[in-house]
Amino acid sequence: MQDTVHELGSAFESAPSLPAGIRMVTGAGSLPAVEVSLPTATALVYLHGAHVARWTPTGQKPVLWMSEHGAFSPVAALRGGIPVCFPWFGPNLTDDSAPNHGWARISPWTLTAAALVGANAVLTFELTGAHHDAAGVAQPVSLRYTVTIGARLTLNLVAHNDGTTAVSVETALHTYFAVGDARTTRILGLAGLPYLDRSVSPPVTVSSDLPVGITGTEIDRVYPMPRTVTIDDVTNSRTITIGDTDAAQTVVWNPGTIKAAAMSDYGDDEWTETVCVEACNVRDQAVILAPGQSHSMSVGITVVDIDVAPHPHPIEKHTEGPNKMERLTRAIHPTADLPTRAIQFGEGNFLRAFVDWQLQQMNTQGLFNGGVKIVQPLAGGLVAMLEEQDNLYTVLLEGKQNGEEVQSHEVLTLVNGTVNPYTDYEAFLDLAADDDIEFIFSNTTESGIVFNADDQLADRPHASFPGKLTALLYRRFELGKKGFTLIPCELIEHNGAKLKDTVLATAANWNLGAAFSSWITTDNTFCSSLVDRIVPGYPKDRAEELCAQFGYDDRLIVKAEPFLLWVIEGPQSLTETLPLAQAGLNVTVTDDMTPYRERKVFLLNAPHTTLASLARLAGVETVRDVMLDDDFGPLVHSVMYDEIMPVLDLPHDELAAYAESVKERFENPFMHHELAAIALNSVSKFTSRLLPVLTGCHAANGTFPPRVTLALSAILLTYSGDPAVSITPVDSTETISTFHAAYTSDAARPARYVAKILADTSLWGTDLTALDGLVDQVTAGLVSLRDNGVRATLADLTVLA
Repeated sequence: MQDTVHELGSAFESAPSLPAGIRMVTGAGSLPAVEVSLPTATALVYLHGAHVARWTPTGQKPVLWMSEHGAFSPVAALRGGIPVCFPWFGPNLTDDSAPNHGWARISPWTLTAAALVGANAVLTFELTGAHHDAAGVAQPVSLRYTVTIGARLTLNLVAHNDGTTAVSVETALHTYFAVGDARTTRILGLAGLPYLDRSVSPPVTVSSDLPVGITGTEIDRVYPMPRTVTIDDVTNSRTITIGDTDAAQTVVWNPGTIKAAAMSDYGDDEWTETVCVEACNVRDQAVILAPGQSHSMSVGITVVDIDVAPHPHPIEKHTEGPNKMERLTRAIHPTADLPTRAIQFGEGNFLRAFVDWQLQQMNTQGLFNGGVKIVQPLAGGLVAMLEEQDNLYTVLLEGKQNGEEVQSHEVLTLVNGTVNPYTDYEAFLDLAADDDIEFIFSNTTESGIVFNADDQLADRPHASFPGKLTALLYRRFELGKKGFTLIPCELIEHNGAKLKDTVLATAANWNLGAAFSSWITTDNTFCSSLVDRIVPGYPKDRAEELCAQFGYDDRLIVKAEPFLLWVIEGPQSLTETLPLAQAGLNVTVTDDMTPYRERKVFLLNAPHTTLASLARLAGVETVRDVMLDDDFGPLVHSVMYDEIMPVLDLPHDELAAYAESVKERFENPFMHHELAAIALNSVSKFTSRLLPVLTGCHAANGTFPPRVTLALSAILLTYSGDPAVSITPVDSTETISTFHAAYTSDAARPARYVAKILADTSLWGTDLTALDGLVDQVTAGLVSLRDNGVRATLADLTVLA
């Protein structure tokens, strides 16, 4: 007790002079804290961990959540608020006894400055002194944490390496947001982004096209950080926006029922009161601090009241306003029963707006007469939301097609059931007994078709999609039934062949016998496919307006563009069993999809990568903004017609027609396709999409295509870490570290930096310095982009000569 009193007194004595509205107080557990009371907001920050425990803008409910069961002790972490996780995230990977999330959140910080700046209070906390890593080695890293409190909360954490050797650090601001009911809360801005799912073991990288919802199952995901993340706090009629951050990642976490009950400082039902959305640099985005080097991470949080917000969990009617809308169910939209003819692994936006929409078009014309059973491939999924609406949902088509604007909507009625293998594994295996089922479709992201040696036959269910699929096929084999036609839609080359290989590898790993492996090959048809349709997903900003237009409440609206293309590499008999083209759909069955894949990759994906690399440097944010821009709109046309099409071995008229359709799609006034999303992993995308154009042009003409080469210069500049570059690349730590290390040593000699990077075969698959003149042209582009800006460089491409 004497130590606590001494520590408290010392904290008060060492505090700087405090202006009106800011004072030192004794908080819970007798811990010293800084209390802020201003016309714009109130807040409480403990010196223990520099822990922001409360922030309430005037007129709002508290934005941060603190557990009623948390311990307030100088030796324990506080549960809730904003813990500062440093220098590691989660458990220490080499020392089980080390504190979870590092030592910063359980250390006493010092308040070194407090000031009023306009309507805000600005508090500065510091933590100095050598702490120890897992090996017992001192880490002389000092921290400075600036907390700006007002109608907006801004946090800035700076770490400085005071030592003589490099250190690797992870940083996270582990923010617990208070929500009215987590079950009615959605987290927006993350749809379609790949995330590491840490709630399963081993963790897997997947993605979902739907907003993140909280259902009672643990959610623990690491995403690349988008421009903003929005918490749609429906019950409190407000949105909380996390943005203006230079963090590379965001973690979304909620313990769910089981983990909450197992935590001593977390109430069994408190998981319904909060959701964590964290700005961070962790795991592959850990920061290497050289001696004397600093690293800063910031994030801003704002709150906005809204009148009405749709939410994804059970209520039967809207009760807000004079007009009540009934939930979309079969009670208001009766449907006919259909035999199940397809199994679908995945419930995301793309499959529902692409595969299911096309199957329904065939049903409407009497060509298919079949329904779909959807299998939820991950523990955290959305089949429960589908069941709440009797598996009905609306597909909204908006865009331009053949020069005309298209706006239409249709209720999809062909989903006749869902299966969650995590809650009813036998129901999943029972699908193998249905003789009506002929097809299996999937979209489990690019990382879904991967062999997992840890899957075992006895697992219920298996962690991987190939594991689940192999178990289903084995049950089908044991029952002596016919095989399936499998058509994966994952965006990887030869996806059908790769899926077949992973199933065979899984079967071998489980010792299922030669007869089963032979049945997989002879009785099942694995088709590769190429899919193309832009599906932005749930139109959150217009959902209420759309529901009023439709006359019913639909929490699963899927927005898509009118254009679609599906190329299936398989037997011609598919045109009869799956008569998509007969239904008037843009579907081709072929024995070689290579020309179609090249056309899409080089005339859709390659221009995407070009414009994302260059236009972001000028602050342009979306694909449509590019098309409307006087400088970048012509860039797209020139790249397509002058640089890409000449190296493609396809008929010019066919390429031109496809290019014009792509430009029309880029101009879609109903789409908000962010360049930041396109720019993810730009190095690998340049290698697959644009490098063949560059090398093909050089082989044919002895020259380099200027705009494609300039896009390469832009990537080298963006990845360099140059402080003049305002955008942050999202890629693997290893890749970004390679660029940073090369630029740090040769920033004053850009040609040497360019040569080092272009010679790295791990990045490009080949030594690009072997292409005579490329280093000079890329260097000229990089210097011009850095010194003159992207618009001036595009205006005078002769600077690249």
